[in-house]
Amino acid sequence: MVASEKPQGSTPAWRSLGSIAFVAASLLVLGVLWRADLGGGDRRPNVLLVTVDTLRADHLGVYGFSHATSPNLDALASDSVVFERAIAAAAMTAPAHASIFTSRYTRGHSVGYLNGRTRLQGRVTLAERFEQAGYATAAFVSNMVLRKRSGFQRGFEVYDDALEAPERNRSGVYERTAEATTARALSWLEAHGDAPFLLWVHYQDPHGPYTPPDAFAGRIVLDPRPREQPLPVLSNDSGYRGIPAYQALEGRSLPSEYRGLYSDEILHTDHWLGQLVARFDAKSEGRHTIVLVTSDHGENLGEHDFWFVHAFSSMPELAHVPFVLRATGLPAGRRREVVSHVDVMPTLLELAALEPEADSDGVALGPYLRSGAPIPARRVYCDIGRELSAYGSDDFVRVTKLAGAWPEELGEAEGPPVWERFRWSEEGVISRADDRVIVKGPIEAYFGAATPMARNPEELDARDLEALRALGYVDTEP
Repeated sequence: MVASEKPQGSTPAWRSLGSIAFVAASLLVLGVLWRADLGGGDRRPNVLLVTVDTLRADHLGVYGFSHATSPNLDALASDSVVFERAIAAAAMTAPAHASIFTSRYTRGHSVGYLNGRTRLQGRVTLAERFEQAGYATAAFVSNMVLRKRSGFQRGFEVYDDALEAPERNRSGVYERTAEATTARALSWLEAHGDAPFLLWVHYQDPHGPYTPPDAFAGRIVLDPRPREQPLPVLSNDSGYRGIPAYQALEGRSLPSEYRGLYSDEILHTDHWLGQLVARFDAKSEGRHTIVLVTSDHGENLGEHDFWFVHAFSSMPELAHVPFVLRATGLPAGRRREVVSHVDVMPTLLELAALEPEADSDGVALGPYLRSGAPIPARRVYCDIGRELSAYGSDDFVRVTKLAGAWPEELGEAEGPPVWERFRWSEEGVISRADDRVIVKGPIEAYFGAATPMARNPEELDARDLEALRALGYVDTEP
């Protein structure tokens, strides 16, 4: 970061008068396009938003992975804009999705950094905006922290959160497989009429424990890394220098075995993603379409001696996520500028010719993609409470030992915040960079205040409490 950098965070660059005029002109053009061509009539686009749990970008073919984990996503990406530097707003499911649906960073929405104990409220959501515009809206989710009590159901006419399958290693934790989730979503598509719709599908499968269905288990075999050693099974789920208790699989102790099973889970999800996109396209024949695929966060696969866990760090292994956008009128290609979860809402609104929210943290990407103009330079945040990282296109600033914004939860940190700067290379390799050139002011302005977190008013039953505790989301700091 250089000293001339403009402050970011609380005042996104896109709010300049020139950018607002740019977006407004694009909305006018899109509104004409959606309603004028293809023989007239209502041509508003159908929208498909897919979020995949615990999916690292670097384990997908389109992001350079050498094994065939994602043939269907890779095919979609060939007709899409692929963002190489997409950053999750948080390293846990509920906070990240709250940023996707409100275009606010973790400190700007009521979910905060907690996962399962807080509720999304107080802000208009993406689904509510599409519902208000006359769209049919439906959601099919697979993770218990996204169930209706979380507040994510607002704006959805159909919100299917029926989680019926217990995890293989934890009988008290319920989820839904990609196959079952896709079946419910396809059933809704078949029954739906001709009105434009927003469909959100969330897939859980890459989340641990890595237990792909038999038809996919063993499909991806990864060679052991040099000097690879068996890992011990821990008595807890920290993942530090060992296999988390909930991830342990009988007869397996090598990191490459678990990485292979994680890759099998991705392949399984990709198979059903392909089915979903194909049926979505068939249903949308004669209409414009928008498809956006991303994930909520990544997964540690040995970085910093942590294995098969997430939530506790804002480093790239957890923050770097896929972001693939296909929309009528957007030229396919790859973009290197940094983008964020908070860009999802303004981007989908603009692509559907709907007015932007006035106080978004994100950028409507469509105008820049259509014109070929660069996306405004900025830093975007991956924020987990005690720690955050502010990402640019080539480097990021990591701040740890944070306290004060949520004092009732975080308490007081021992000593001042710790600032570090890292270089992020083309290959995704992380190295320390000169931290003397950090411009702290904009980042301090961001973490100096936070929206109060909203405790969930609905009492959790014993089963849900057990499941949240097993997932590490109760009585556990990130």
